[in-house]
Amino acid sequence: MAVAATAATIWWWPKFAGSGIGAFLARIGLFLTAQVTLIFVLLAGVNNYFLFYASWSDLFGTNNQGVNVQLNNNSSGPSKPQGTGRPLARQMTTIGQKKKANPAKDGQIEQVEVRGERTGLTTQAYVYLPPQYFQKKFGKRHFPVMYDFTGFPGVPEQLITRLGVPETATKEMTAGRVQPMVIVMMRPTPTSVMPRDTECTDVPGGPQVLSFYTQDVPESLASTYRLATGSRSWGVMGDSTGGYCAVKLAMTHSDRFTAAVSMAGYFYPRQDWQTADLYAGSKQVKSDNSLIWRLQHLPPPPISVLVTTSPDGEKDFGEARKFLQLAAAPMATDKILVPGGGHNPHTWKRVTPSALQWMSAHLAHEGP
Repeated sequence: MAVAATAATIWWWPKFAGSGIGAFLARIGLFLTAQVTLIFVLLAGVNNYFLFYASWSDLFGTNNQGVNVQLNNNSSGPSKPQGTGRPLARQMTTIGQKKKANPAKDGQIEQVEVRGERTGLTTQAYVYLPPQYFQKKFGKRHFPVMYDFTGFPGVPEQLITRLGVPETATKEMTAGRVQPMVIVMMRPTPTSVMPRDTECTDVPGGPQVLSFYTQDVPESLASTYRLATGSRSWGVMGDSTGGYCAVKLAMTHSDRFTAAVSMAGYFYPRQDWQTADLYAGSKQVKSDNSLIWRLQHLPPPPISVLVTTSPDGEKDFGEARKFLQLAAAPMATDKILVPGGGHNPHTWKRVTPSALQWMSAHLAHEGP
């Protein structure tokens, strides 16, 4: 259409070279048609490269086809996080919350800054506390925890305002489909390291991001909130880069995390102008950060992983399929294939209820 519109403009332009209002409007029409179709070509090219949207219904948000977890098997993990850490400074936030919210009915979102005592890194996070956290009946319960990572360079507010994770979690908990759990919403790169994409890596001679999320953050949270401390009580979820990080944290630290959800995540480590050199030029360090290489060369960890992807709109679909094929006991894997889904928040929002239900089934609380 763009080629035809451009050719038509060139062909008909002399015909409408007059000075009348009709000729003027015709030239405007030819010009706009050529420009608009060219813009559509550019947008289509960008979408084709990044695979944001897989269909028209996906673009306009009208694709609300249900998704289902395809169960393969189940597993769980061992032991407890160690260490104490300092309590976090907490403050209420109005993001995504009603003006007159009742925490015992609606839950509560708090904004915190986590400072790593080991790594020296810091990050901003939003902590969702479920309604049950404030109810007398659950006063002695220690709640399971789930990280939720954005993609890169996303901001955690998007998990609240765009993906509606706390709102969905509250609905699912009220309906009894998800057990009460604390959700910690963060970027996959600490605030103090932005704008560099660290891929949740302990960079040789650089920021120790993996250690920050697996040691500093759990200790700070556990010293601040009423949380279960056993690894069977901790899970991690994320979309895009956050999905890669989610599985990476669980695979490398199964003593901390028992379950991971990858929403449109990838499984080979990335290295580009945003990451710079994360591996000090070492092939082995890079391999250690490849989730597929780890399955090919190391014993699989005792964790459960849910992979959500789409054969229609995910350029990393092949990686996801290979990861699922290589996974073996004691690792357990399940999957969600999203019909007509692309690499975008609308698709991830469609998957969120099922992902929360799956995560809930793999986490354990402590206490009554």
